[in-house]
Amino acid sequence: MTSPITTIALLFSGVIFSGLSFAKTAATEQPATGILVGKLAEGSAFDRLMSMPMLYKNADNPWMQELKFIGQLQTQYAYGSDASGKFGTMDMPDDLAWGNIEVRRFRLGLKGRLFEKVTFLNLTDLYPDFSPGVYKRTPETYFTYTHSDALLVSAGKSELKFNREQEYSSYELLPFERTALGNMFYGGELTGAWVSGNGIAGGWLYYLGVYSNDRQDELPDFNGGAMILAKLGYNYTKRTSYDLAEVKAQWLHNTEPGFAENEECMKSPLYSDCLSISNELADGPLGLTTEFLWGDGVNGRADVFGISAMPTYSFTKKLQLITTFEYACSPDENGVILPTRYEALSPGLDDQKGDSYFAGYVGANYYVEGHRLKLMSGVKYSYLEGGPDGGDFNGWTWLAGVRILF
Repeated sequence: MTSPITTIALLFSGVIFSGLSFAKTAATEQPATGILVGKLAEGSAFDRLMSMPMLYKNADNPWMQELKFIGQLQTQYAYGSDASGKFGTMDMPDDLAWGNIEVRRFRLGLKGRLFEKVTFLNLTDLYPDFSPGVYKRTPETYFTYTHSDALLVSAGKSELKFNREQEYSSYELLPFERTALGNMFYGGELTGAWVSGNGIAGGWLYYLGVYSNDRQDELPDFNGGAMILAKLGYNYTKRTSYDLAEVKAQWLHNTEPGFAENEECMKSPLYSDCLSISNELADGPLGLTTEFLWGDGVNGRADVFGISAMPTYSFTKKLQLITTFEYACSPDENGVILPTRYEALSPGLDDQKGDSYFAGYVGANYYVEGHRLKLMSGVKYSYLEGGPDGGDFNGWTWLAGVRILF
């Protein structure tokens, strides 16, 4: 099937060339830059190198202000150990790895801004070894119309951003992986429409989205149910001495939990309702994000709830200490699922479910060029109290990785 990135290119080719034509004839205060007009950004050799993905940029062009080629490459190595043996990235499928190193994400795409009010993003997943092909799937393709900070309207396919840690893009994420509960509630990349806004009446923010719960590599057939995501928060930074202070409540409703179009598609989460309450603080080099999560299990899945905390400390602008702590439990048996990365790869597990789970992570991030190029390393301890079918886990995992964004 043809990648939607091709469709994007065709749809905007007229706009692009019209905009370039305008740029060549109009008198502008700031000349256009970008590969398409043969002018890189000014500055050091590194600045010029990093500006090469910019195809076109001109704030004075009324048709098209920016068109940029983007990419993500995220690789990581994990080595874990528990009483039953060793596990890690060496156990991942060959089509997800370069040798013993997992290619967590390998993406290319386009993003741009048109008519001063419309932005678009397209991301395409690629096979790490370009086998059995190059194009793998399209995780995100959507448009956003910005009326003001208080009203943004979006439509298309995007990652469902329920809970605070999911709101961070993968390249902005501070630890390697999200929490166990965050993964259990993960809805995938879904197609829908959503509105959002912030800075209302001194600090209020909101979000309301409706999505098809059909998880497809491309666009869905809309044969399943719907997922409704609502958020309400308040930024109370001005009422404190902190650099950042924000609290938020989120509610996610799934009309058809467990839906899958076919056996090849991933199932929608087996929770009819999920709740998140988070608080984020930052003051100088210190940061602290805390969150409570709850899910109403259905179709044989038990209810589950838990808490997490992420204290951070920045030694310099480039070196940051990252710690995370999480605890999840269920009032019923086997309500907590062991994370796929990487504890569930342990060779001695009879079952990957339990009644309670605790994990702690300590690591460091070195920002060579902010989130555009960062080095990561850390150690995670995790413990799962298994249910009646076994599943006890008590082990350590060391991780190291590189995140690249352009």
